[in-house]
Amino acid sequence: MIGRRRTFGAAGVSLLLLAPAAQSPVEAQVGAQTPDLEGLPGDRLGTYLGAVGFYRSIPLMDIFPPPKNPPADVEDRTPIGVQFAIRSTNGLGAIWLRIDGGPMLTAERGETLHFGALADGVALLASADAHPAPRSASLTVRPDSVGTEALFSHADGSFWRRHFTVRFSPDRIDLIVWVFDAAGTRARTWRGTAVRWD
Repeated sequence: MIGRRRTFGAAGVSLLLLAPAAQSPVEAQVGAQTPDLEGLPGDRLGTYLGAVGFYRSIPLMDIFPPPKNPPADVEDRTPIGVQFAIRSTNGLGAIWLRIDGGPMLTAERGETLHFGALADGVALLASADAHPAPRSASLTVRPDSVGTEALFSHADGSFWRRHFTVRFSPDRIDLIVWVFDAAGTRARTWRGTAVRWD
């Protein structure tokens, strides 16, 4: 099990401490950048650093009447470091992602998901350099956002889903991470911001 990795504050965002060895896998795993990814402005391709903090959980079951005292969220609200890269190789998208804590913790070297051709802004997983590797995944590209949805298996055969979304606006880059539990009864979300690294 990989423990939480250290973060530090900068420009209002807790950024992940990078050792030189941690930077090199991005280009090696994701591949060389080409001019565009269909539907996404080329200047949004690149590598980013940021952090997310626990935002809230949402029950995904019908409860009527709703409880008078819903369960309190007890998640750790300490910021979690996030690194990611958005790349295009021959017009096909690849997302490298490293998350340093929470239930969506990735391996220390991160994971790279390579996708096939986009159709109406959506592409399916073509290959993955990840441990654990997702059972399936999709990429959604819009002019102002990029998102992935990945389905992972637990050792007991149950599964959980992770949604990772990057939203671009003129003055900020927002991050949203959703994790859906194996029972399918609760979604937890983390939110934060990122800055451009390259």
